[in-house]
Amino acid sequence: MEASALMDAHVQLKRIYTALNEALDVTRQMADAVDRDDEVALQLLVSMRQEPTDKLAGAHQALAQQGGTLPPADAARLAAILKGEPAETEAEAPLTAQVGVNQRVLKQLVELDQVVNRKLAREKSIYK
Repeated sequence: MEASALMDAHVQLKRIYTALNEALDVTRQMADAVDRDDEVALQLLVSMRQEPTDKLAGAHQALAQQGGTLPPADAARLAAILKGEPAETEAEAPLTAQVGVNQRVLKQLVELDQVVNRKLAREKSIYK
């Protein structure tokens, strides 16, 4: 895969990382608001979480579009990297490292979101 394609994908993965961290921060604040029974702050934070969610969607869309413009072999390799495959070349290493970091932040976000959702919705939680 060309260096420019790797760099473009890495830029999008950095954007995803930033958006995930923003969402994680807002979700932490939501957990605090739930613990304080602060419904006003919670409503504000729920609306604030939309912005990083939109950023995530945009970065994922850009990655999908990039994959569509690459030759089939490169598109398949990019898809494999994005699914967590290890680097095959030294040039892919930063990209695979960023994928790993993003997966860890996403895992933290999901775990915290589950806690907040269970506290708010109790038996009606979307998480079983």
